Amino acid sequence: MTDGLRAAILAAADAIDEARNELGALDGVAGDGDHGMTMSTAARNVRRRFAALPDDTAPYDLVRAAATAIGGVGGAIGPLYAAALGAVAAEIGADAGSDFGVSGLRRVAEAAEEAIARLGHATPGDKTVLDALHPLVESLRASEATGRPLDEALGRAVDAADGGVVETANMIARIGRASRLGERSRGQPDAGARSCAIIVRSLVDRALRPSAG
Repeated sequence: MTDGLRAAILAAADAIDEARNELGALDGVAGDGDHGMTMSTAARNVRRRFAALPDDTAPYDLVRAAATAIGGVGGAIGPLYAAALGAVAAEIGADAGSDFGVSGLRRVAEAAEEAIARLGHATPGDKTVLDALHPLVESLRASEATGRPLDEALGRAVDAADGGVVETANMIARIGRASRLGERSRGQPDAGARSCAIIVRSLVDRALRPSAG
């Protein structure tokens, strides 16, 4: 699990770097346009921190390291992602085994959602990162309840997150700087939701799907 998780987190960092301009443009519609730069800085911080970690670093410590690296960028999004990753690390546990099925992933996703909601005082529908994360959580819950295999559950979950991003274009921002725009915040997807969906898809494609390279 350790090698796959490290590679997946680094792949997510690369994907965020590649999306820097897209994220900045989305944020520029209703915010100050710095989301792409902030997330790219977070990605560099993660790579730098991981380079100093031993190859056999436990999953718990990898996620905690990522949380610390992202939290260091400050602003609004850094602490939110740091809180989410801290909750994920706690859910994984220091002695996590190598098997992590749909139920385990559902618990991890729920922990991340709860941490972000608690810190950011947001709910689904407020046009935030939660509008990508909450559909993912609901999808995993449905897959767990119906006994879907892991690969299918993951595919549905990342598609749900992407669908949530699309839906944010129709929402009015109620949290953060964009909330001051009211109706004018409609029309474009939320940058935070988009970065969340990029991270989730990268993690799945690189480490969790059997067909990932």
